[in-house]
Amino acid sequence: MGIEIFAVGRVFETHKVRGTLYDIKNRKPKDKVKMVEQVDPASKQGVRPQWLKRLKQLNRIWRLFGSALGFFLFGLGGLVIGIAIFPLIFIFIRNRDTRQTVARKLVSNAFKLFLVIVKGLGVLSYEIEGMENAVVRRNQIIIANHPTLIDVIFLVSIFPMADCVIKEAITKNPFMRSVVLSTNYIPSGNTGKLLNTCVSRLKSGADLLLFPEGTRSVPGKPLDFKLGAASFAIKSSAEVLFITIQCNQHRFLVKGEPWYRIPPEKPFISIQVYPSQSLDSLIPAGLHPREATRDLNKTFLKFFESKLG
Repeated sequence: MGIEIFAVGRVFETHKVRGTLYDIKNRKPKDKVKMVEQVDPASKQGVRPQWLKRLKQLNRIWRLFGSALGFFLFGLGGLVIGIAIFPLIFIFIRNRDTRQTVARKLVSNAFKLFLVIVKGLGVLSYEIEGMENAVVRRNQIIIANHPTLIDVIFLVSIFPMADCVIKEAITKNPFMRSVVLSTNYIPSGNTGKLLNTCVSRLKSGADLLLFPEGTRSVPGKPLDFKLGAASFAIKSSAEVLFITIQCNQHRFLVKGEPWYRIPPEKPFISIQVYPSQSLDSLIPAGLHPREATRDLNKTFLKFFESKLG
């Protein structure tokens, strides 16, 4: 009966006769059996994953360092700009429109620089598609889903002149006050005042960046759109431009997740800018404003659910 004997990676095909091992084909004693070198597949596969595992660990440590460095530079740059540069802009550029343009371009370029740094450090990679649709229009609402902490950085880098709604607490920060005054961004706060300000800006021909959720998405839970964005669009008859943001690492910079919680793989963020659409193409004409607002908000939700899966 033929058997195979494995010994230190060598294979003998033998046959036992009267207690002596013979080569089956040539009928030679064991000491004359030709030994064939063979690499054990199990040992080969066992070495490779160990190296891969170590490389992944090193890459994760590097991304932690890169994240720390990137956010440190972001904070330091914001502090320097807020203390040293924006006060000078506010003091020496007296024309409000000119000051706003200069300030917003400075913020947008600072955000672009941050993205270049973190991408260069290997913290993340990203792709923006549909840039031909990122056209500055008069009276346009730009709405996007909000999965990560850095979504606004991407959007402001794409639309430097757009109005943004910022947290009211930022306006009370002494280091950021000159930034808020120079950029003329819209503080949140009182709902009625916010509504009137946003509608007024849109009617004057501005672009307005909004997250219909009002805050970052919660992984694993359905999108929850507030009526604000739809209400602004109805009251100002604004066009709507949709932007979807997706990340292959679902826990990367999400709500409640600290920046130092590094995902196992490098995050890839995909941003898609869609063509602007008029209200007539999104909801039926002739609806009561409240009904139109609810229908438009449902349309927003269905659009993002269909694109994000």
